[in-house]
Amino acid sequence: MKFRMIRRLLARFYHLRGMTWRHWGHRYNDPAAYYRAEQDFTRAIEILPTFVQALYDRGLLRWRELDDGAGAEADLTRVLELDPKRAEAWFNRALAREITGDLTGAIADFRRYLSEGTDPQWRGISQRQIAILEASSAREEK
Repeated sequence: MKFRMIRRLLARFYHLRGMTWRHWGHRYNDPAAYYRAEQDFTRAIEILPTFVQALYDRGLLRWRELDDGAGAEADLTRVLELDPKRAEAWFNRALAREITGDLTGAIADFRRYLSEGTDPQWRGISQRQIAILEASSAREEK
């Protein structure tokens, strides 16, 4: 019991430190800070493999700041396995899939977000992205 609590606290420490590194990366436009953030998120996940927020935050960092769409997709897929109702993970996995070239997967995830997500701005983006990706796919098929 005590060991589990210590593991949780340690995982939360690394997650918070990762969030701090990401903030410094944004603040000072420092790519090295993003890699430190990724390392701390990874440590948090190694300590507590079901730490959904750490997985989600590492997934976001990977596709947005580190241009690692495949890594982001893997993290966000794990988030959805653990918490399928987490609508923002569908949206962000769609964007990660889009940068890896998986347009069919991206469209499916945007559609899933539309069925579960409530944020009006993200819903509008999802609708526009579906239209753009479907038009792009249609042009490639010709």
